[in-house]
Amino acid sequence: MRKYPCKKEVSEQLLESKMKDIFGKVSKNGNRLISSNSESLEVTVEITGKKEISVETKTSPGKDQEAVIKTYNQFLEEITGYNAKERKKLMSKI
Repeated sequence: MRKYPCKKEVSEQLLESKMKDIFGKVSKNGNRLISSNSESLEVTVEITGKKEISVETKTSPGKDQEAVIKTYNQFLEEITGYNAKERKKLMSKI
């Protein structure tokens, strides 16, 4: 699992609604939310702090990997408030 800092406080309701908007369906397993948009990507998200989430992804080779990456980045940007470039910069500091 990879941890991501968030600009704003994250609630389970916000996380669930964003996952539904982007991936389509969401299921709950304990305190984790699981979603997928195709056979190529499965995302498991857990809130680990007021302003932190942990994300685990499972990918399998598919035809449209570029679209899968764009969808995943869109999800992370909407939840964390940081775009891919900003997240990379933050991760390199850790």
